[in-house]
Amino acid sequence: MNKGVAKSMEKKKTHPPEPKKTSILIFCPSDIILSGILKALESDSGLEVMNIEKNTIDNFMESIKKLKPEVILFANMEPLPNMREICKAVKEISKAQTKTQLLLMGNIPAHEEIVNLINSGARGYFDLNDPSNQLAEAVRAVQKGEIWLPRDKMSSIMDRIISVVGRDLKEKTLDQLTPTEFQVLRLIGQGKSNDEVAGLMFISKNTVRSHIKSIYAKLDTHSRLQLALYAINSALF
Repeated sequence: MNKGVAKSMEKKKTHPPEPKKTSILIFCPSDIILSGILKALESDSGLEVMNIEKNTIDNFMESIKKLKPEVILFANMEPLPNMREICKAVKEISKAQTKTQLLLMGNIPAHEEIVNLINSGARGYFDLNDPSNQLAEAVRAVQKGEIWLPRDKMSSIMDRIISVVGRDLKEKTLDQLTPTEFQVLRLIGQGKSNDEVAGLMFISKNTVRSHIKSIYAKLDTHSRLQLALYAINSALF
């Protein structure tokens, strides 16, 4: 083979790009808890801890604005009276930038409080008594827009969420939806992200967003959680 041709072929050889890592911001005042979190995450090479905040909530909020993480792990052992406001603030910040999902960590509170925290913007709650090898799975779940709750309490908590958030949806009817909108709603109820819905239905992400906007208007809903609850409450899957 001609040396020039061989060199040309060598130049054309390219290495496949490395998969994008899921970026994580951690808030954890406790060094002991933080050590356990980092150890639980280190086995998953697809996760990247961007920063760790240990001090004030103000610094934590500034880090969200600056770093734009995909997932926030908020671990705090002491109950915070303003936890709902913190969830709402994170939700507001994420509206103006890359979508950031919030996963709370601690000892599982009362079901009613979990409902309130999810309604305020959290995507789930990881109980520190759960196996540490489930933490990476929880991060990936909320990053995709799914809700994460302790598996042994999932059923009872979801029943409570449906009774609180879904009760005003019972009077709505699916007859208003087109067949395509119905399928989009069904997939949202399964916890699928917009990207996944687009792939499964062979449509663009912009089309998915357009269908979701139409569903919001027809069912008088205002959040993805409400749509998911409507799908669950209507036994669409």
